[in-house]
Amino acid sequence: MSVRRRRTAEESRAHILEIGAKRLRDLGLDGLNITGVAEEAGISHATLIHHFGSSGGMRDALADKMTRSLIEDLVDALGANAPPAALIQNVFEALASGGHAKLLAWRAVEGSGNAQDPSQVAALFAKLLDTTRDVLEVEDEAQARRLVYLVAIAALGHGLAGGMLAGLLGMSDAEIEDFPDWVSAKLI
Repeated sequence: MSVRRRRTAEESRAHILEIGAKRLRDLGLDGLNITGVAEEAGISHATLIHHFGSSGGMRDALADKMTRSLIEDLVDALGANAPPAALIQNVFEALASGGHAKLLAWRAVEGSGNAQDPSQVAALFAKLLDTTRDVLEVEDEAQARRLVYLVAIAALGHGLAGGMLAGLLGMSDAEIEDFPDWVSAKLI
């Protein structure tokens, strides 16, 4: 007879948030319904509410967890000491993978764009601007901000609706895959 190990409250919350993140990536916002998340996590609706207080509490906790993950991914992308083209590719991968583009779109639509720790986000963007100035040898801070903005918006759009838009434009898989390199070539 196997003994079922009971999760701690922290482990249960982490498991629920992992399921929520997976459902957001796979199903979009519709995947975040509390009944579906609870069912996939193997718990009752009431247990999920116990851990987060409400469906909104679960979504807020998920957004904060995914935002921290996004920041970590971007810091890793920027810390690679890569040449300019590789740096832009790293930013595309960080923003377009792991549901990050969907997370940012969700936070923008819901009006919950404020991260749990604004100083951490501000430090990330300061590093991003410094790296952009160093790698691309841009001395004008306004120009560096515009470059960061352009790459971030392009990467987010690529991650969020790139496949659909590329299909409408008749782009091949190779053209879609090459897009970050094409952006690099235009900027460098």
